Amino acid sequence: MWNTDNMLLPAIYAEIARHYGVSVGALSILGLVRGIFESIFALPAGFLADRASRPFLICAGSLIWAGGLIGCALAPTLGWMAFWRAVNGIGLGLVQPLLFSLVADKSTAESRGRAFGTLQFTGNAGQTLLTAAATSIAGIYIAGMIGWQFTLLVVAFLSASVGLLVWMLVSELQHKTNADERSMLTIIKEETPTVMRIFCTPTFIVIIGQGIFGTAPWFAFSYLTAWLELNCFSNGQAAMITAFFNAGCAISGLSAGWILDALFARFPNHGPPAMSQFSVLVSVPLFAIIIFGLGSMDSDGEGVLVSYCAVFLITGILISYNMVVNNKMFSDIVPQASYQYVYALDRCIEGVFGALGTPAVGWLTDSVFGFNTDTANGSKCSPSNAESLGKGVFTVAAVGFGICFCFYSAAHWTYPRDRLRDGEEKRKLEAPVTDLATA
Repeated sequence: MWNTDNMLLPAIYAEIARHYGVSVGALSILGLVRGIFESIFALPAGFLADRASRPFLICAGSLIWAGGLIGCALAPTLGWMAFWRAVNGIGLGLVQPLLFSLVADKSTAESRGRAFGTLQFTGNAGQTLLTAAATSIAGIYIAGMIGWQFTLLVVAFLSASVGLLVWMLVSELQHKTNADERSMLTIIKEETPTVMRIFCTPTFIVIIGQGIFGTAPWFAFSYLTAWLELNCFSNGQAAMITAFFNAGCAISGLSAGWILDALFARFPNHGPPAMSQFSVLVSVPLFAIIIFGLGSMDSDGEGVLVSYCAVFLITGILISYNMVVNNKMFSDIVPQASYQYVYALDRCIEGVFGALGTPAVGWLTDSVFGFNTDTANGSKCSPSNAESLGKGVFTVAAVGFGICFCFYSAAHWTYPRDRLRDGEEKRKLEAPVTDLATA
């Protein structure tokens, strides 16, 4: 549900733009405010986890983001939708770091790749089904409301329901079940040095550095559905093509988990960074094929739809390894007690800068590549505007992934040292217990 909410509005951007009479680029404000508020509230989630159980906090975050979605569905203007998207972002920000820390806590170092891969698979599978359905019905009326509004309400209900199920069915770890008697102010004061130590860890800096640039393309990809519709594909066809991309990302989650665990067993120091380098390296040529190769073809041509689906599927499979790899590397360079803080700090920093990818595409599309709002909103398709939007998406993707590759190169030096240091610290913590037992 987190993944679905994250990509739901972008999947129906074209219909929202027509509803409010604005350009697709103008809708970048929705991605920006969501990203900023998601990031702002990610870091407090780490501190809150010392006062309350993570399943409860995940439930609370789910209810908040569900309320934000309801507000987006009923918003009378784009300004009000932006406000409710900010509320939506608060809930999303609370949930993700707590979710990742739970998964890391409940898996071993040797199986953590598969654990995070399974998490990515379920996220992308749900996103594939629900965003495809949202795009298909976005323009029709259901129960007296436009299809995209109806979809937002359905996803809000499902999100709240899953949040409640997490609270009822997911257990907290034994060492965290006892309530922390410290006040929030004391927790923040005493745990801030932990956060600062994480922030100064070289591998963390490398992963954050790549994330600042590498997250932006993923925000930019939110325009792909609108790009397909401007390229004269119907809502249903655009939903199908995007579903193949999301399905590829889901398959990538499972395959990446197995590949990562195998690489870690054979090449523990250099396997994870090399895997991420491969993923970002192939991203640029693949998107060049999509934007400039497939994008120049007639959408009504024979076999064009099949070609789009095949290329989008392959692209999704090959470019989606990094989330699994990053989460695995984070858990290898900090103590177990710091998991909630490392994921919260990551989301806080990456989210703010990554969210700039959406307005960057909007600005490039409108101001540099000549997107015409009147033409785009006045007809079902507009290949010239699709070309402008595609150039904006590709520019952000090429620059972001190029810089991302350079950061992962540095991880070949930092990751082995930080992993070794963390292992030594854990052994030192265990040593007194062993000596006492021997005595």
